[in-house]
Amino acid sequence: MKIIEESGDFLAIGLRDVDQSIVNLFTETLNNIDGVSYAGYRVEHPLTGEITVSLKVEPSKTTPWKAVQKALEQLEEIFKSLDKKLEALR
Repeated sequence: MKIIEESGDFLAIGLRDVDQSIVNLFTETLNNIDGVSYAGYRVEHPLTGEITVSLKVEPSKTTPWKAVQKALEQLEEIFKSLDKKLEALR
């Protein structure tokens, strides 16, 4: 992971060799957080494996890094819940 651009209300992160479906889930979670104006990603080139995630927030409500942290916490809870449900099926 590398920071491509960062300001008070904007963050662009470069990811490498990450599955696009995980990045899609991450950006969708970001878009559901209060204060996030926009979150999306762009595949730079299919052969390079590079994806850029961009995030814009309303500074009066949150910061880009707080939104990222909240999204990761929400995803962690979702995955824990799914894991428990899968365990119950075994």
